[in-house]
Amino acid sequence: MAKNKGRLATRLLIVFAALCFFCGANSFAGEFNEYEKALLMQIYEKRAQSRQEPDYLASQRFLEAYHQKILSDEIQSKISDEAKITFDNLLTLERWQYLWETDSQMEGLRQMIWTQYERIMDWNAEHPFDEQNAYLKLSSFDLINSTMQYMPRGQMIKLGFQEKKVYDKLLETDQDNCIVYLNAGQFYYNVSEVLSGAKPKAKRIYERAIQIASNDFEKYFANIFMAQMLLEEKDADGYNKCIADAESAIPNTPYMEFVKAVNAKGITLYEYALHPIKVKQKVFGSAK
Repeated sequence: MAKNKGRLATRLLIVFAALCFFCGANSFAGEFNEYEKALLMQIYEKRAQSRQEPDYLASQRFLEAYHQKILSDEIQSKISDEAKITFDNLLTLERWQYLWETDSQMEGLRQMIWTQYERIMDWNAEHPFDEQNAYLKLSSFDLINSTMQYMPRGQMIKLGFQEKKVYDKLLETDQDNCIVYLNAGQFYYNVSEVLSGAKPKAKRIYERAIQIASNDFEKYFANIFMAQMLLEEKDADGYNKCIADAESAIPNTPYMEFVKAVNAKGITLYEYALHPIKVKQKVFGSAK
């Protein structure tokens, strides 16, 4: 059971945390005011820019400096409490992800993300979940997924069932929002070991995500996610098309070079999420 817990927790870690929230900066922003919407768009732009830094630590430093600006009194005084938590979710998780990619055992990693997790739980305890901004819900789930590796199995499973209910509801009510489909697809793939039929459902969700993608970021990540499933199925033609479509959406990104290097060894990003050090050593000759 301990082994299964570790595998499930790592799958729910979703190493792509940094990816899915690039999508659709206008999606679910309706409950934010115009100033908050502009900041939300700016956060995605900064996250995209951070991917162009030479290494993960440089990317983290880039976002840390930007995060401090968001935390300034001038900006904090102009945004709602929901926007504050949402923005901190997005930036904290992205920064944590870069550090985790550098060294998953780095001192202070757990505290960095756990502090934000506790903030989410405190907010949920005082505010009806159904009335929360949908963007806050999804950014919270994304961060919680990555926090699950530090949780007892019972707590992890409980949160997973709560998350499934929300995704199923959003898949019914927000059928044209790519961000819902990208998040839900990752969720269903990552629980496929314990939920019957989850992997085929994940594939259907990604197919829909590609169909409704409305901007380059959505097209980029929808195709990357689908490509991993096609690689697993040994569908070379389908895989190559998805990778080409992703590169057409956003060309020349360091992340795509990483994806192709890992995939060239027959390893999916989902497998990388389970064994990052082992995969890095196999692909690059180093765990760093």
